[in-house]
Amino acid sequence: MKKNPLNFFCILLFFIVSVHAQRETANWFFGVNAGLNFNSGIPEILDMGQVDTLEGCSSISDANGSLLFYTDGVTVWNRLHEPMPNGTDLAGSLSSTQSCIIVPNPGNANLFYIFTADVVDAYNGNNAGPSNGFNYSVVDMSLGGGMGFVTTKNVNLLGSTSEKVSATISSDGNYWVVTHRNNQFFSFKVTAAGVNAIPIVSNTSNAVPDYRNIRGNMKISPNGQKLAIAHTLFEPTQAGSLYLYDFDSTTGFVSNGQFIADEIVFYGVEFSSNSTRLYASGKAFGINFLTNMQLQQYDVTAADVPNTKYIVYDYPSAQVTPSLAGSLQLGLDKRIYHALPSSKLSTINTPNLLGAACGFDYQSVDLGSNFARFGLPATVQSFYESIATIENFCLGDQTTFTVTSENTITGINWNFGDLASGTANTSTAISPSHVFSAAGSFTVTAQVTFSNAPDQLFTEIVVIQETPNIAPLFTIEQCDVDDNDTDGLSVFNLQEAITVIEEDNGSDDIDIMFYENLNDAQMNENSVPNNFYANTVNNQILYARVFSYIDCFAITQVRLSVNPGSNLGVYDTIDVCEVGDTNISISQIETTVGNDFPGATITIYSTRNDALLLENQLSDFSFIDVNTTDELFFRVSYGSNCGFIGSIELNIVAQPTVEDQQAFLCGDIGSAVELSFDENFSSYSWSTNETTPSIMVSEVGTYTVTVTNSAGCEKEVNYIVVAEPPLTIDRIDVQDFQDVNTVQILLTPESDPENITYSINGGNSFSESNEFVNLYPGVYDIVVRRGECSAASETILVGGFPKFFTPNGDNINDTWQLLQKEYYPNATIELYDRYGKNLNYIKADSQWDGTYKGTLLPSGDYWYKLTLESGRVVTGNVTLKR
Repeated sequence: MKKNPLNFFCILLFFIVSVHAQRETANWFFGVNAGLNFNSGIPEILDMGQVDTLEGCSSISDANGSLLFYTDGVTVWNRLHEPMPNGTDLAGSLSSTQSCIIVPNPGNANLFYIFTADVVDAYNGNNAGPSNGFNYSVVDMSLGGGMGFVTTKNVNLLGSTSEKVSATISSDGNYWVVTHRNNQFFSFKVTAAGVNAIPIVSNTSNAVPDYRNIRGNMKISPNGQKLAIAHTLFEPTQAGSLYLYDFDSTTGFVSNGQFIADEIVFYGVEFSSNSTRLYASGKAFGINFLTNMQLQQYDVTAADVPNTKYIVYDYPSAQVTPSLAGSLQLGLDKRIYHALPSSKLSTINTPNLLGAACGFDYQSVDLGSNFARFGLPATVQSFYESIATIENFCLGDQTTFTVTSENTITGINWNFGDLASGTANTSTAISPSHVFSAAGSFTVTAQVTFSNAPDQLFTEIVVIQETPNIAPLFTIEQCDVDDNDTDGLSVFNLQEAITVIEEDNGSDDIDIMFYENLNDAQMNENSVPNNFYANTVNNQILYARVFSYIDCFAITQVRLSVNPGSNLGVYDTIDVCEVGDTNISISQIETTVGNDFPGATITIYSTRNDALLLENQLSDFSFIDVNTTDELFFRVSYGSNCGFIGSIELNIVAQPTVEDQQAFLCGDIGSAVELSFDENFSSYSWSTNETTPSIMVSEVGTYTVTVTNSAGCEKEVNYIVVAEPPLTIDRIDVQDFQDVNTVQILLTPESDPENITYSINGGNSFSESNEFVNLYPGVYDIVVRRGECSAASETILVGGFPKFFTPNGDNINDTWQLLQKEYYPNATIELYDRYGKNLNYIKADSQWDGTYKGTLLPSGDYWYKLTLESGRVVTGNVTLKR
């Protein structure tokens, strides 16, 4: 289906010779950075807009459709989307219904006037508050290097006004700018000499005295003969009213007010391009709240306009935005656009036509990442005037041009811009028809001569569309999986039919609607929903209306065929691998089932109904509760046709439980490190193309290995090999000459502690602990390594004495001496009995035999004092046994 359907192809542009108006309305900027370009005939997204306005705004382009500048009534931006010099702090408001309108100087193409109307909140209860009122500023495009300059700013015309302003071309080729206050209309003339500050004042019988009720739109018809005004009333209660007046483009007078309606809170108003139809938007109101919203149409040419009301669209409550019903605005393509807070605009596609033929299209124009609010750009309404209503835009049809005018036409010279049509390319008929020679865009001109008005040249751009070339019949086959799987009845997802029709068309830039009989399809009546459809008989025929433009359609048949015997029930029980905690391997199921159905496409679903209707297809990334899911459903499709549907019971198997690994490569030249696992797996597939349980690598980097368990479940593991980080021993704390000697090895803070082991025997054995206890006195070779890399080493001495000796002459422990005494050449030892009597004073390299001055000392405990060369003093006791 078309992603942004634009069901319109008649783009009506015009200009009046005296003011050269052609594409001045080609660029719009509104809402929150929203923008549209109409130059191609179809609105295209503009992303550079700087406006961020709740309601009013205005844009102006040159005659060729190139942007000049735009404004929100407060700031003016040039065509580079930069604030124009002196173009800030204009006297409008971001929250005024029609905060501003741009009007050209009719005698100087470089001069423009920005008229601004202040917001309701600027007034107080006396209607004489701090409001800026009604003002104008002047833009000179010859300045600022052709980028424009605001030369005059905020010239006050009225001390108070409303949020309404509109403009039209006067009968003498100048302009009228009209605003409203209470029961008065103020018409200001703009000529080559500038703005006449003395307005034409029109008094009416309809008064809106409360400043809180000055919201709502006002528009002059494109032909300059009618004026419509919407009064959006907030006080004392929510209400609204719609009035239609006559406007005299010669004098500027507003007269003959006609009440139209007051049953909704009117806000937006707009005329069709030929000025024969009036459209209004409004919200219905209840006691304390607003409910739904309507777009209404009225026939301005009727004798009793109020009784011609036609509801173009009745917005459901879910589509309603509080408080305001949104502005309506003609576009360069002569469609009427409706703005509400959204990233899309709705359209009335053929507003010159009465009733349903006006062609409302909800949210048909995409604004991309930008956003509309309640306002659309106000411009001179005459720029949108059309003299003809054009119908029939299909290639091969007679395209008709029906001319209506309040003035008396004496002649029209038509040029259809279709040179390939030969002599048929021109016509002098008042309302001609033409068969265009090809699909595409054609510029049609009409030079109109009036007996009671100046001659005018109108330009209409007509886009002719081809009717889709579609095969006459498509068959969609569906499975039958209900309780009676032989009755030929099932439910079809018509999106399948849409897909095959789009493929046959070669593009999805089409719309498709379905009907139960040919007449309904031809008349575009009683369409069925284009999602799910329950057939009433096997091989039932639906009729599809295929079109790009609503009237350029082809009708094709769609046969709904049901396959009996397509319900496979519980088909199999399979092992399936768990992937994480919330997924299973759907692709594994697809492969396993697909082995039984060569050439078919297998898709997996949570329910049988989803499989039938092709909804919520599962993938490896779908969330599946592995604790509760024991059955899934599969669909066997051949092309777009359903072959079989069945279910599979699941035995969910956990994937291998192994985490990413790390190894250190030693810094020695030619070093290698083994990559292996503590766990055993059924198979290994390394990124080095090896399939062994372990590999040797000699380069740093990340190696991947896919390990598979006995159930066939796989897991990819990263094995990260890094160079051995620096490793430095900070100090070794030795607690010796103790009953229990200890050694603690401490590394520098910058040394990575990961995977460090320690040895005190020169690397013969290692411990993960850096502390060693109960060490016998002696020399220890300390080695610290990371992994298998020897990284740092030191040699330490653990000092100590024997705890006892037995001087009994058996040559075993007959003397007591300092262990490892060769390492203490200058140490001294003092010996004492239990009373503190000094018994001996010896060198550390000497020994004591248990005597005092040649006399044997008795068994018992004796105390010593060891003084090392470093000054360290160690005291303790030794036991003498006889």
